[in-house]
Amino acid sequence: MNSTKAEPVAVAGVVVGLFSLLFGFVQLRPNRLSNGVPFHLWQVGAPWEFALFLALLIGALILELAAQRQLSSETTAFLRGLMGNLLIVLVFVSASVSAAHIQPPDKPFARISFAPGVWLSALSGYILILSSLKRVGKWRRIVVSFLALTLLVILSVSGVFQDLALFKEYLARRSRFLQQLVNHLVLSLSATGLATVVGIPLGIWAFRYVRAEKPIFAVVNTVQTIPSLALFGLLIAPLAYLSHRFAFLRSLGIGGIGWAPALIALTLYALLPIARNTYTSLKVLDPSIIEAGKGMGMGRRQLLVDIEIPLSLPVILGGLRTSLVQAIGNTAVAALIGAGGFGVFIFQGLGQAAPDLILLGTLPTIALAVLTDRIMQLLIRIITPRGLRVVAMETVV
Repeated sequence: MNSTKAEPVAVAGVVVGLFSLLFGFVQLRPNRLSNGVPFHLWQVGAPWEFALFLALLIGALILELAAQRQLSSETTAFLRGLMGNLLIVLVFVSASVSAAHIQPPDKPFARISFAPGVWLSALSGYILILSSLKRVGKWRRIVVSFLALTLLVILSVSGVFQDLALFKEYLARRSRFLQQLVNHLVLSLSATGLATVVGIPLGIWAFRYVRAEKPIFAVVNTVQTIPSLALFGLLIAPLAYLSHRFAFLRSLGIGGIGWAPALIALTLYALLPIARNTYTSLKVLDPSIIEAGKGMGMGRRQLLVDIEIPLSLPVILGGLRTSLVQAIGNTAVAALIGAGGFGVFIFQGLGQAAPDLILLGTLPTIALAVLTDRIMQLLIRIITPRGLRVVAMETVV
């Protein structure tokens, strides 16, 4: 029998959850732009909701602090991850139920919005999920990673959250939301795809030729130091000139603003993790493996295709994972130059001082980034041989 040890991250998640009770859970606002009056969970939630909230937190804490000799470490971690998922779902469902109860019938423009307590409670659940992922197997890891997100999507489609201000903002912009979702995905995926096509050869080139290493990484490192908005701005003038000078570029939709400067900038930002991970993964390969391949008569190209790239693939995918998550975040900023994406709602909300409209752009961006990160982690874990898994995870940027 294995006794579980207290996981500091899990304990921190429980502390954050209990701390969230000090803050308002939802807030009632006269309209979408006004400040609201906060309500705590115990003021607006049913007794069973408050009891279940405490039970999930205390249950997670008991799993960490009590001597659970009947449970394996993996089982304990899995149960804690399930509690984290249920806590996140409970938080948003309770907020929606509360909205239906405290919505004034005589004030049709009143809005029920999330207060800091909701975000801290959700953060608590997410911390519990993160603390369990490293200690569970592949299939349990999938359940822990996607259970809460799946349930929230199902509940959203079924209309459970229709009384919340955030959902009302979505209903008013449903068709445009789907359009910006497609724009966001196409732009971030295209940029990462182009960066992969360029970055992997750059990493191989830097590995093969010592003289090329410093210039290559000097350039890609410099790009990373330029603020995203500044890089977008730097591309406006030359692209506007080229578009004016060459008619075929205008016919392709390339101009000083729009998708073209955004795609170029996002591709440049995505280069470093992919090129660096490609270079590092080739650099740390056991020289004896390469010598064995040479002894079998393999040429340089055959060594690269049959030995070096397959062994380096988990680490290269780690760089791709970093670049893709980074591109999803940076795409939100690209809305400032007319590229579209969820940043459209973020900057509209900032201009109108409408916090729920800001969240309509922020939350899907975060969800896309987290979902992408989880999928890439699972993919890396699946394709990595058991003997190389620990080394690959430690090397990933």
